[in-house]
Amino acid sequence: MAVSTPAKWRPAALWGCVWLAALGGCPAGHAAAPDPSAAQPRVRELSLRADVKLSQTWQKNDPEHPGSQWSRATGAQHYEIRTRLRSDGELQVRNLLDPDLERRLEAKVIHLARQAQALLARSGQGVRIPRTAEEKAALTERMQAQMSACRGDMACRDRLMQLYTALFAAMQYPEALQPDTIPGRYLYFLPYDGCPWQSQVTMRLEIEGVRYNRSRDAFVPFSERRQGDSRDIADGSPPCTHYVGVVDTEDSERGMYQETVYIPSPVGETVYTEDGSTTRREESQPLPSAVLDWINHRLRHAPESGTAEARLALPLSLNGNSTWLGLWEGVAEVRLEWRFEPVDGGSGHADGH
Repeated sequence: MAVSTPAKWRPAALWGCVWLAALGGCPAGHAAAPDPSAAQPRVRELSLRADVKLSQTWQKNDPEHPGSQWSRATGAQHYEIRTRLRSDGELQVRNLLDPDLERRLEAKVIHLARQAQALLARSGQGVRIPRTAEEKAALTERMQAQMSACRGDMACRDRLMQLYTALFAAMQYPEALQPDTIPGRYLYFLPYDGCPWQSQVTMRLEIEGVRYNRSRDAFVPFSERRQGDSRDIADGSPPCTHYVGVVDTEDSERGMYQETVYIPSPVGETVYTEDGSTTRREESQPLPSAVLDWINHRLRHAPESGTAEARLALPLSLNGNSTWLGLWEGVAEVRLEWRFEPVDGGSGHADGH
């Protein structure tokens, strides 16, 4: 049975005795003693603020129903995100978020394998990478038995899958468990238990226009009003686990790398009126993919603090409904501010508070 690298990699799940208990290591309620010679953890706070102005038009020429179908939309959105990530303070040779996909994958696999090695070593166990077909089959059988013992608990299964993925992947990189022989330059900043998180995402959208109404066989006016204001919302997992950061200590100009800038969609009211009839519903409100993609791209490799502005094309409907077809044209004007700063002078605290 082959195990592939998960598409959604969350390194925080590798930490803690829950992993060792699953592997028959660290007993419940007992943590390994800290190594006084180890590098001290560092905590940084990532904060970003974005203001977005939106305008868009829609036109549709339907040969089956000739006539003028159109709309004009205006809106505004505001995002504020704050969270903290922690580094173990060890300078690493490889960039965990290297722009080159192959080097990034190698860095992640080696990091995961070494995390597993360190956890097992602290529990008094060693890491022995399977070499023979029999050893690999035994490891796979062990994984399947422990997966079954999770009894459908997806968090348990996810943790086990990530750990075993690291062990299987280490077979592809024999150097994974060997110490590096050259000095490191990268600090990995990862989520941790209890990592704090704050967010506020607000939006409003107003649309006016005319469209074909099939039941009346006529062109009728319509309007749509959307607004949302959500604070500190999550999708079932701690929001800070969506984030991974790297700092290149030798790059003073663009020393920050971010893997994913997670912005939760706000929940709010949608009021739709067509031909005098109005419906209201509470629902998750859309955020323009063009804006989210640009923010992610801008912060993927950037200075540790800064501002940026952009005018982005909007070829997709702002209300998230593209079933009407037709031509969508618009502009998003975005202003972004961000900082990735050390907490308490850069030394940080174990709990991040």
